[in-house]
Amino acid sequence: WMFGAPAGFDVVIGNPPYIRGEKVRGKAALRAAFGDFYKAAADVYTYFFRRGVDFLAEGGALCFISSNKFMRTEYGGPLRAFLARRAPPLSILDFGRTGTFDATVRPLVLLARKGGGHDALRAATVRGGGDGAADPGAFLARNGFALPLATLSAGGWALARPELLRLRDKIEKAGTPLGEYAKGGIRWGIKTGFNKAFVIDQETRGRLIAEDSKSAELIKPWLRGRDVRRWRANWGKLYAIAIASSANASWPWSGKAEGEATAIFKQEYPAVYAHLTPYAKQLRNRQDKSDFFWELRACAYYDKFSESKIIYPDIGTEMRAVLDSESLLADATCFIIPGDDAYLLSILNSSVLDFWFRFAMQSLDDPFDGGDMRFKSVNMRHAPIPSAPPAVKKRLAALANRVQFAKQADPAADTASLEAEIDEAVCVLYGIDERDTALIRKLPHL
Repeated sequence: WMFGAPAGFDVVIGNPPYIRGEKVRGKAALRAAFGDFYKAAADVYTYFFRRGVDFLAEGGALCFISSNKFMRTEYGGPLRAFLARRAPPLSILDFGRTGTFDATVRPLVLLARKGGGHDALRAATVRGGGDGAADPGAFLARNGFALPLATLSAGGWALARPELLRLRDKIEKAGTPLGEYAKGGIRWGIKTGFNKAFVIDQETRGRLIAEDSKSAELIKPWLRGRDVRRWRANWGKLYAIAIASSANASWPWSGKAEGEATAIFKQEYPAVYAHLTPYAKQLRNRQDKSDFFWELRACAYYDKFSESKIIYPDIGTEMRAVLDSESLLADATCFIIPGDDAYLLSILNSSVLDFWFRFAMQSLDDPFDGGDMRFKSVNMRHAPIPSAPPAVKKRLAALANRVQFAKQADPAADTASLEAEIDEAVCVLYGIDERDTALIRKLPHL
């Protein structure tokens, strides 16, 4: 009103502040002010987008230099939905990892129009030290492409050319969602709640067993997400004291009062008791706990860790899946898919799904320019797994086993020809032709 614009401004321009959700103060006030738009984990800049659009008159333009994270993260969901509905973008210039601006975030320049009235936006991504900052308008005109607004999905915005989106959609339609294919489900790794107590090295394992041989019953090999490579497990020689919750297992102390249960545990496994007791206070106070401080939290699928399973880390620049038959315990930075399915392993590690993952997974940065992706089960369950004749499944499983055997024996083993065979066969299953294959081969330079 003080500017004589009672209907709103024609233009709002800004560079909102960046404050991560966990550091934002006054969350109760934000929740009250923004209602369904509020996200506890959201960076504060998302609320500036909302207020900027609120200040606009219908047909007015908003232009922000801001973080690009909202396009891919879960917390950006309300902002993506709001912009798509109330102020669809006219153009987006994403500077990604170029370091163009002196900022801790990966910036973009977004121009939007309140009320819409257009069907497409112009998009471009600056990669490899491009000159987008020198003359953004010229760069966008020269390198940009038309992107239909209809392709801006609620799950995340991908600034990709139409031919790439066409290929993504083609892959999605060619298979059964992993959530339906994997009968044993996609399961999270074990969360101890206090690794300092439960995760031990070889020396500590040896000492505990030397003090009491029964300790070996409770100590299992422990695998972290960082230890999982494509086709192999680079085990870091760590172990976990894995005592399943009494809710899932029957122990001599199960169902007893804590005092009596503690005495029984001390008698049954004296060395492990002596190791864990100094951490009793922290273990009782942890969020992920059971009835007794020495037990892991309740989990209905502990038995699946002792069976064959595919393991993959929850974060990475690519999918890194391995088939484990050594009863490794995977930690909470991993997911497991129970079952001895080398055919599925070949699909997950194929170049076709690698292409699809870069569109479908939430990412911490540009997934086409070295950015990490989050392989959460909520997204992984949509991964399309193609059907195949028994002979083809058998052949792909055999190829996957050969690659994994070679990589486990020698991480530097040259398996390129075997992996090329896998990719060629997988392309056929997805109905991918030579033109599509050429696009996939351009990764990550799309």
